[in-house]
Amino acid sequence: MKITLSIIGICILVFLLQNVSVFVNTEFSLTPSAALSGHVWQFVTYMFLHGDPIHLFLNMFVLLIFGVMIENTLGRKKYLILFFVSGIASSIIYLLITVSLTPPLLLPAVFSIPMLGASGAVFGVMAAYGILYPKQWIVMFPGIPMPAIVAVVVFAGIEVFYGLTGLQPGVANWGHLGGLAVGAILILYWKKKSGKPELIIDELEEKGREKEWDYVWE
Repeated sequence: MKITLSIIGICILVFLLQNVSVFVNTEFSLTPSAALSGHVWQFVTYMFLHGDPIHLFLNMFVLLIFGVMIENTLGRKKYLILFFVSGIASSIIYLLITVSLTPPLLLPAVFSIPMLGASGAVFGVMAAYGILYPKQWIVMFPGIPMPAIVAVVVFAGIEVFYGLTGLQPGVANWGHLGGLAVGAILILYWKKKSGKPELIIDELEEKGREKEWDYVWE
């Protein structure tokens, strides 16, 4: 739970800094032309910036709902790997698809548009929840209950739809889908490697850390 709350706290703090300093936005959001020219830290830092209060709230709310359970299940180390790998992969997949779909003459203009937000990483965490707790019922907007794994498939379908139709301009739908896919692949790999689908926490990590919860909801 500590890591999830720390990520949320950092995102809130960074959002406040965004509103008092243009430098934060220009230097730490992911501007493709800059990131590919040496500002490689932007592939990580962009996850902690957000466009407006609603963008911030939605990402942090979803992270709180799914992240606490996944952090408790995986442990801090794997949870951080899941979060950052999903977020970085999201940005890379977004760039690759953008390059493939954008006419060459328009690429310089497109590559000057900054990308920001934790959505790709959050989608990876959400995919992990759906795979580890597939029968856990959750309520999707506008109040429709469904099993977690079904919700993940629905979200994936929504992102594909918007990505293909372009009905959400300014939203990195393919990046969201990339984060979800990479998060799912990572969780499936860990489950297979552990040989114990119900428990994938590193044994050494489990022995070395203090208990952070009294029970786990399922």
